[in-house]
Amino acid sequence: MTTEARRKISHWFILLVPISYVFIFPQRKDLVLLSLGVLILVVVVFELLRHNNDKLNQKLLNMFEGIYRKEEVKNTSTLIYTLSGIFFAIFFFSKEIAVLSILFLTFGDGFAALVGERYGKHKIYYKKSLEGTITNLIVCLILGFLFSKFFPIRNSQILFGSLVATIIEILPVKDNLLIPVCSALAMTIV
Repeated sequence: MTTEARRKISHWFILLVPISYVFIFPQRKDLVLLSLGVLILVVVVFELLRHNNDKLNQKLLNMFEGIYRKEEVKNTSTLIYTLSGIFFAIFFFSKEIAVLSILFLTFGDGFAALVGERYGKHKIYYKKSLEGTITNLIVCLILGFLFSKFFPIRNSQILFGSLVATIIEILPVKDNLLIPVCSALAMTIV
C-alpha cells in the first residue's frame, strides 16, 4: 500500500463525525461542535509540542508513518484544516448539507487521490490528473444521489456541490478545509 493510500484511508476516520451527527447525537449539534472544537484544540497542542520538540516530532512521525506528508514534517499537519473545515460546515449549514459535504471530502477527495496516483496519466493542473478529477466528480455525484434517497437534497444541489468540490480538489489550496465549506455553500445557495 502506498503512502498516499494509507493517508487517504486514514481520512475515513472522519466518518465518525457525520455518523455521530446523524445517528448518535441527531438533536445535539452543539455537542458535535464542542467535540470537534476539543479535538481541534488537542491537535493544535500536539502540533505545537511536535514543532518545539524534535524527539516528540520524530516519535509521532514514526507512530503515524505514512499519514504525514514530507512537507508536514516541519509544517502544520493538514488534520487541523480537515477538522476545521468539518467544524465550519456543521456550524454554518444544515445537517444534510454539512454531512454530504463531509462525504464529498472523505470519499471524493480520497478516491481522486488514489485513482490519480495509480492511473493518472493526463496531468491537468498542479499535481492533479484528469483521471483523478473525473473520479472525484463521479464519486461525489454517486454519493449525492445515494444520499438523496435518505435525506432531502435536490439534484441541483448535488450537481452544484459535486462540481464545486471537484474544482476545489484540483486547485493548489487547503482542499481539506475548503471542500466541505465551499461545497456546502454551493449546495445552500442553489
